[in-house]
Amino acid sequence: MDIVEFSPDIRIGAMSDTPNDAARMFALASMGHAAYHLWAEQARRDRCFNIARLFEALSAARLARAGNAFRRLGLVRSTAENVASAFSGAGIGDIPADRITGVTPFARELLARAQRAVAEGRDLRAGELGDLFVCTTCGEIREGALEGACPRCGTVPEAHKAFRAIEAMGTLGPHAIMTFLEHTEEAIRTLVAGLDEEMLSRRLNETTPSLKEVIGHLADMDAIFRQRAWLLLETVRPVLPPAHPPTLESADVYRDQPIDRVMEAYHATRAQTLNLLRGLTSAAWHREGDHEVYGVINLLHQANWLISHERAYLVEMAQIRHNLIAADRRYCEAEVTDIVVTGSHEGE
Repeated sequence: MDIVEFSPDIRIGAMSDTPNDAARMFALASMGHAAYHLWAEQARRDRCFNIARLFEALSAARLARAGNAFRRLGLVRSTAENVASAFSGAGIGDIPADRITGVTPFARELLARAQRAVAEGRDLRAGELGDLFVCTTCGEIREGALEGACPRCGTVPEAHKAFRAIEAMGTLGPHAIMTFLEHTEEAIRTLVAGLDEEMLSRRLNETTPSLKEVIGHLADMDAIFRQRAWLLLETVRPVLPPAHPPTLESADVYRDQPIDRVMEAYHATRAQTLNLLRGLTSAAWHREGDHEVYGVINLLHQANWLISHERAYLVEMAQIRHNLIAADRRYCEAEVTDIVVTGSHEGE
């Protein structure tokens, strides 16, 4: 086997500010990401699971490097601008390459749908984008029901990767969902431990909320989820309210409240939610309703939506806490060294 070696003058780890170097980094890191990903797949086929895990970690690292370079090139903008760039065929600096996005007529059709949606300031609706299936051999994309082998390369349907609307929020099963929901309060209490009222109310800048506001927002969102869950469980094929959930900005009312009161609000709503969900049968978790954006969804979909939302904000809380402590060394002993926010395995 021939080993591909990079020229020593290409500093893979360097963070250059020149567009050409950033473009080269993006190209190299992207290729590295693909290579590690493919090697991880082969390692799993060979039942070398720890080697596969290593390759997957390296693949994620290269993807992060590629993303960093892509952002340094100024190519991550608003969603509307990103859709426009994808539609027109994004190019990367002086790297010799043809179009890297929107390379097929069907891809351009899908992007055109997205372009029309963002022009109206919204997401694609259920009727505008069906389930998508990607051939893992050649990358051919198909929409709707997956029937037969890939028309381009003959790969069987079983070897296609699905991107279904019902799974868009995640694929956690009831056990993983309940485990996460039962332990979120513990994670929140760890993230606020050792900080006084002033620190918990402090905003680091105009765009970063205080920890109290984030907790209040999570409490508000939990109540919204519980309302939707009740509709799914107690009514037949409900049409879920199209109104948008409460925004983070609306949680500023929590900023001036004592942390004990904010935590009590979260504790109370989460306890009610857990009481509603405990002991549900598989059939109950799969009860369906209609959603304007996601189409036909079930309780599992909505629970995954809640968890995806909470996990993102828990990570943000961990970062806010870290930054608060870094800015005020009086709180060095309050630093959390253990990992508080953990993932869950899909399908559990």
